[in-house]
Amino acid sequence: MDPVIKNHEGQTNPILGPDDGVPNYVMLYVQHPPGGSSAHHTHPWEHQAFIVEGSGILWCDGKEYPIKQGDAVLVPPGSEHHFANTGDVTLSRVTVNPLSSVAGG
Repeated sequence: MDPVIKNHEGQTNPILGPDDGVPNYVMLYVQHPPGGSSAHHTHPWEHQAFIVEGSGILWCDGKEYPIKQGDAVLVPPGSEHHFANTGDVTLSRVTVNPLSSVAGG
C-alpha cells in the first residue's frame, strides 16, 4: 500500500477512511465556530483528538474540562460527551476513531 496524503479542503469526514484503504482508524477534521459545539453523544469507542487551534471545553459525563490549542485529548469509550468552543476563534480538532465507527468499517 502506498501512503495516502489528502488535504482537508473540499473533503468530507472522515478525511481518511475506508475509501482510502485505512486498516484500523479513521481521521476526522472538525471545526466549531465561536459558540458552536459538536452534538451531545455517546458511543462505544474512544476518541483521540488533537486541538489544532482555539479553545473551549470538553463536556464529559457531566463535568467540563478546559481544552486549548496543542492539547491531546482522550475521550473514554462509553462516555457522554461533546466539544464546545468557548473562545472567539474557530476551535479546530483532528479526531481519530476506530474504523468500526463509520458505516461499513
